[in-house]
Amino acid sequence: MKKVIISLLIATVGLLTGYGQNKKAEKDSIAQVKFEQAVKDIDARDFAIVVDTYGNAYEPNTDNANFLSYEKDFMLLQGQIIAGNSYTNKLEVNDFSQVTDKKGNVKYYLQVKGFYLTAKIEISLRKTSGNYADVIITPTRGEAVRFSGSVEPRSESKYFRRTGEI
Repeated sequence: MKKVIISLLIATVGLLTGYGQNKKAEKDSIAQVKFEQAVKDIDARDFAIVVDTYGNAYEPNTDNANFLSYEKDFMLLQGQIIAGNSYTNKLEVNDFSQVTDKKGNVKYYLQVKGFYLTAKIEISLRKTSGNYADVIITPTRGEAVRFSGSVEPRSESKYFRRTGEI
């Protein structure tokens, strides 16, 4: 009787371990697909990142009017968290480059210039994080701004864009 119980226990542990590994593989493959889609969206220069968390303490954000968007020729920064002002800042992109490291993680470097804001923007995508990006905006005047959010196609993103860009 003890042998039967021990055999059932070992079989149960083996099945649970296999089930956990399948879940991890499934999760990794979903993250890979989201990562590839985010890279395609950024390369197409038609994406939006709504702020999820921001600051050094990574405080949560619930306002969808704080976003970074790239619309073919121009980048839009909106919100006090991102731009340091309450305007919709329409910026011209002067430089756009991409660097991929050994692990497959991708970093984008953009140099932007607008009426109120001139800055360097760094967008980092980790292969294991799917479409979740870390963004650092370093303006020529003021302090650097850090935030995170999901990279999504503009057509699917749920951001609130105010009228009247500057």
